[in-house]
Amino acid sequence: MGRIVLGVAVAACVALAGPAGAQVKGAGKSSITIVKVPVPLPTDPTPKTAGSVSAKAAASVAGKPPTGGGSFALKLSKDVGDQTKPGFLDGQYVLEIESASTATGNLVGDPLAAAYFITLTITGGKCTIHDLPAVDPNGSPLQCGGPSPQPVCALADQAGKCSASIYQVAGSLLSGAGLVANAPFGARFRIRDNADPANCQTGHIFVAGSFSPPTSSCRTGTVLGVGGVALGATGS
Repeated sequence: MGRIVLGVAVAACVALAGPAGAQVKGAGKSSITIVKVPVPLPTDPTPKTAGSVSAKAAASVAGKPPTGGGSFALKLSKDVGDQTKPGFLDGQYVLEIESASTATGNLVGDPLAAAYFITLTITGGKCTIHDLPAVDPNGSPLQCGGPSPQPVCALADQAGKCSASIYQVAGSLLSGAGLVANAPFGARFRIRDNADPANCQTGHIFVAGSFSPPTSSCRTGTVLGVGGVALGATGS
């Protein structure tokens, strides 16, 4: 049961990369629109969407930090004070990726439904995604790059570039959970305010009704955006 629970929790990261094992050019790409919530007013003209999260397969290169099989990028619109052009102010945020325990399972009512959290900062209108501490080459204390069993260090946070590899945000958790490439499952995305960054870091997990670590505050922030398709005007 422990392995299943871990697999469900970490599988959320695979949603960002689609078919993680696909290395064929053009394969394994996905893109999901981010809609601001609550819906900005006025609704006429219809507000624009507030960004997107996209992903693609990414092979590892010998001599460079591993990719984990995929990479992803967030495009978050800047808040310009126009309600018809919603965006995000400078601040601390967290991307929540929630998945069911099976590819056909429902999130609601699933006792093993899990959420994986990835933190990010917006400064000067530009976003930076933060590494999993265990593979962060700038971590203090440094937890990677040393003799086994320490993991290989990932690429460092790319300041002002809202993109990362799966390895940067999940380390070896995917392979450690026994997950296989191209295993399908469903997931949904939320962007929350990270009201307590000291207690909400990349790699925190919510599974089977409990947080790991237990002190995590990643779900206390207000939901500001969701992954989905914005409804358009229906006309007459």
